[in-house]
Amino acid sequence: MKSVKSHFSIAGLGVILLLSGCGDTEGTTASSEDETITLRAATGLSAQHAWWEASMVPWMERVEELTEGQVQFESFTSGELVSVPDEAEALETGTVDVALVLPIYQPDQFPMAEVTMLPLNHSDTLIASKAWKKLLESEEELADGKTYSEMQFGDFKVFPISTTQEYSISTTGHEFNTVSDVEGTSLRTPSRIHEMYAAKTGINSVTMPAVEIFDSLSRGTFEGAFYSIADWTGYGFQDLFRYTLTGINFGHFNSFIGMSQERWEEMPENVQEAMIQANEEIFEPGAQEWINRAEKIIPENEANGGKFVDFADLDPAVQDHFNNGIEETWTDYAALLEENGLPGNDLIKMWRDLLIEEGGEVPESIMNLE
Repeated sequence: MKSVKSHFSIAGLGVILLLSGCGDTEGTTASSEDETITLRAATGLSAQHAWWEASMVPWMERVEELTEGQVQFESFTSGELVSVPDEAEALETGTVDVALVLPIYQPDQFPMAEVTMLPLNHSDTLIASKAWKKLLESEEELADGKTYSEMQFGDFKVFPISTTQEYSISTTGHEFNTVSDVEGTSLRTPSRIHEMYAAKTGINSVTMPAVEIFDSLSRGTFEGAFYSIADWTGYGFQDLFRYTLTGINFGHFNSFIGMSQERWEEMPENVQEAMIQANEEIFEPGAQEWINRAEKIIPENEANGGKFVDFADLDPAVQDHFNNGIEETWTDYAALLEENGLPGNDLIKMWRDLLIEEGGEVPESIMNLE
């Protein structure tokens, strides 16, 4: 996946296409198993991010191995070619051939992607990741004769990868010892679901992509964030967070490796098979990476003055305050989707059932939804 090698491949193929009278020189056109196919792969995330380092890179390497070098990747990270959250658009315009897509950041385009961010009674990275994969691959009709993926990501070939570790609340030092400590706290929220929850608990929400958090926290624009501990090192948050509330689950952020359907259909059958096989092989190791990172980060942060507080150890009044509205957040999210003509009620029940199948637990009232 070296840039120099990829540039030469593109240039060489461009000459061949020009001589053969083909007009499209933007990327390689795959029609036989003998051609070298160079694909631009991009993310706005850093090269150290778990999704890139433990899912995307192993996937690309395995595809190259399975195709015996027929497929080569030219990689761009940290916004070199595409910024968060523009990866999906870059696929549609042909700026890149394959990318890490972060649909939760684009609720106008992917309004049902946020479902994995619903707060839970119990889950972990593997539980949520397997449920997310099943949701993306489900053939069950959700509405209008379409599956979940057809309704949300019909323009893309989707390769499921893990969700993040469960989201916690972390601050630069602000503690939650009383209810008044919670109310008025300014926290970065990653989705509309967290905005709903924040409103119910008196938290001031500031919604922004993760790549913008570090500078804002450093300037004191807000006091903390809903975020996954395992994802701190992707952005340097381990140097800023000093107080983290664990033992209460604020959902899991999701992503997938994507290609446009048009680009996918141009791939020879053997390449398509290699991509699918590679995705199956890297899926669980990619999820395990989140767990491994958290196990390493926590003692390191503690050694630097960080404090991790279990939800069960908070004052009972504070626990009740945080628990307030968790169940309503599920139904409010469903109602928001229904108001926009989407099957919100059926979606949250589908997500609930998939989580339970994998060993997760949801609020009692959600269990009783029919």
